[in-house]
Amino acid sequence: MILNDSYCINPLCKQRDNPATASSCLACGTSLLICDRYRIIKPIRSPNSALPTDIFEVADWGTDKGDWGTVKILKVLKNTHNSYLVRSFQQEARVLIWLAGTQGIPAVAPDGFFSIKPQNSSQKLFCLAIEKISGENLLELLDKKQYISQKIAVDWLKQLTNILQNIHKYHLVHRDIKPSNLMLQPNGKLGLIDFGSVVESGMNATPAGSAGYAAPEQIAGKAEARSDFFAMGRTFVHLLTGMRPIDFPKDEKTGKINWKNQSVKIDNFLADFLDKLMEPLPEKRPKNTEVILDKLNSITCAEPK
Repeated sequence: MILNDSYCINPLCKQRDNPATASSCLACGTSLLICDRYRIIKPIRSPNSALPTDIFEVADWGTDKGDWGTVKILKVLKNTHNSYLVRSFQQEARVLIWLAGTQGIPAVAPDGFFSIKPQNSSQKLFCLAIEKISGENLLELLDKKQYISQKIAVDWLKQLTNILQNIHKYHLVHRDIKPSNLMLQPNGKLGLIDFGSVVESGMNATPAGSAGYAAPEQIAGKAEARSDFFAMGRTFVHLLTGMRPIDFPKDEKTGKINWKNQSVKIDNFLADFLDKLMEPLPEKRPKNTEVILDKLNSITCAEPK
């Protein structure tokens, strides 16, 4: 068994790095084997006291010997006194447990949601152990100036629509589709991550989403399935042009972004289709994923001349 250095889960710990041989944190005494199962390998992002969650890469030393050492993602909610954050975290856990086994969506086992208390601390932490989807997120590809072709765009649109179909059938809305939340796996398939903003369709909710991608009604706190279509359209404009949607000029009358004058080698029918997804009014967007898939299946994948 090979172990990497271990990291302490306690957000109040002053020295969180520990050697692989340690069983408890040398600084605060918190057990490094979380819930008798998970051992933190490294933070996915630098821990920040201003953020409500920490995200780590962990090794799962659970009960299934065949999977000992499986790398997973551990999301930790620190601010457990905030009832809204707790409800959102619990909702994310429920959704990922429901959708376990669905292609393109990270799974959470029924026992993957749990709480712990660090050593000598009254602060309870909520934890969510999530399947790690391998690969590179699409924002990383954009940062390398790797923009996509029409053929890839149509393929990825179909894949993402199929993923959304499995989410929307439970009357749920993802609310945060954007390049950084889409993973390109080694097998060429897309995965959708970060379900921290998911809500039931049509419910009044705290506004969520990312600037430039979130639909107008979602920003107003009333997301529905077609809100995800808006974000999908904006995401693919970014992937095709290399420009963030928020950086495009907006038509003051229609509220639409003027993006077609960019040097994008796609046919008008695909450009018009993306515009349809990005209609400011949700009732003008495609009704559901079946309508989108029918349209995409009618699009030929030949590259424009």
